[in-house]
Amino acid sequence: MTKPFKIALTFGRFNLLHKGHIDLFKQMADSADEFLIGVSTGPNNLTYRQRADVIHKALNADYPYGTSMGLLPNRQPFDLFREVPSEVDASEVIFFVGEDQYKLAKAVERSLGFSTRIIPRLTSSTLVRQAIDNEEWDLLAGMIPGSIINDVIQLHLTNA
Repeated sequence: MTKPFKIALTFGRFNLLHKGHIDLFKQMADSADEFLIGVSTGPNNLTYRQRADVIHKALNADYPYGTSMGLLPNRQPFDLFREVPSEVDASEVIFFVGEDQYKLAKAVERSLGFSTRIIPRLTSSTLVRQAIDNEEWDLLAGMIPGSIINDVIQLHLTNA
């Protein structure tokens, strides 16, 4: 199957991975031959290694796609864009963001010429955090893939 783009990119915190993030990654894999996930290393985040381990586990368990995937620590989104090889034309790149990153999507379109796709929010890390804190396990099970639910709970509890 020919995919419409060579590279799909996203950038975010991904502190408490949930089904919305997984849906975002799936759409990226369906759209491009390669996808790169930029993980924010800003000061208000859990450690990169903790988040990367959960992301890798979820991706390997929930959809082993043939698409090449990269996970990269970046302080800010424009660091990630340097990973796009110079021989790849801007028309061959798509940047995916959640609807809370609309302004970033527009800045990327203007400054780099990449196509962008804004993904509707299915849930949020804030709702995941609240479900854990309130011990609403039934709600939590609807927000997080079963393959990583314990990892996400432990990640929150050890960093709360």
